Amino acid sequence: MNAAVNTKVMDWSKYTLDEWLSQYGAFISINRMRGGHEPDDLGINQIYWLVQQNATKPARNNKTIILKMTDFEYEQVQQLLRQIRCSISICKSAKVAVELYIQKQVRGLTLDQMDSEFKLSRSSINNMITAGRWYLAGHDKRLVI
Repeated sequence: MNAAVNTKVMDWSKYTLDEWLSQYGAFISINRMRGGHEPDDLGINQIYWLVQQNATKPARNNKTIILKMTDFEYEQVQQLLRQIRCSISICKSAKVAVELYIQKQVRGLTLDQMDSEFKLSRSSINNMITAGRWYLAGHDKRLVI
């Protein structure tokens, strides 16, 4: 009658905060690219991923992120981001700074891309990203910078 419960524990020290968010963004983009409407239809994204999976050595550049995140880790990072975005203990200005930091890391945006998208000066975006990073690390002590 006694059933063994297998609970997983998240190891937040495995990556830094920047690396967790980059891995999260890579996980999202890979799952988005692999998905198709019909299982027998091979679109350009599915063909690309089949070629990448069968390649002996992956093509790398300085922006390439090798996905090492598991489904469990993805769910934990997603839960962390959801808690931060829905938290009422974080003031509005801090939420903006944290959200800019999350957008930069997850989407892999440069400061110039963020400047044109969010219509803020580059220096103010850079300051808010830095503030968001430190605020997020201070808000959740499990995260490593």
